[in-house]
Amino acid sequence: MIPGIPLPSRDGPFEAGFWAALDRGELAHQQCAACSAWHFPPRWRCACGGALAYRPVSGRARLWSWTVVHPPVLPAFAPFAPYPVAIAELAEAPGLRMVGPLVEQPGDPLNHVDPARLRIGMPLAACVIALADGVRWPAWKI
Repeated sequence: MIPGIPLPSRDGPFEAGFWAALDRGELAHQQCAACSAWHFPPRWRCACGGALAYRPVSGRARLWSWTVVHPPVLPAFAPFAPYPVAIAELAEAPGLRMVGPLVEQPGDPLNHVDPARLRIGMPLAACVIALADGVRWPAWKI
């Protein structure tokens, strides 16, 4: 956990399924009942007009891109800078991407992964980490 981290809001109109899955230690995204398209971030309806429902995803992903965060950063993140952050593309669909920290194991500090080890296209696996008491977020295991 990172003391003092600004926490995401959990009370948006479309995010309940995302947060509920993370609370169970799972990753889920919205999928359209009409065209089967996956969506993230959450929205109220698919572009085709179909209704969306949360479905679990495998957590398999590949490293689509990454960057190294350098100071200045928010005070809660300053002790970890510089640290790498990933954009992971989920196996369920091209374009289904999420940003998150890179770890070898849940509980690793944000600066644990050496950016020299990262390669575009390398496999990643989602894991759920605690940002704070009662707040979970996906991270990407290398």
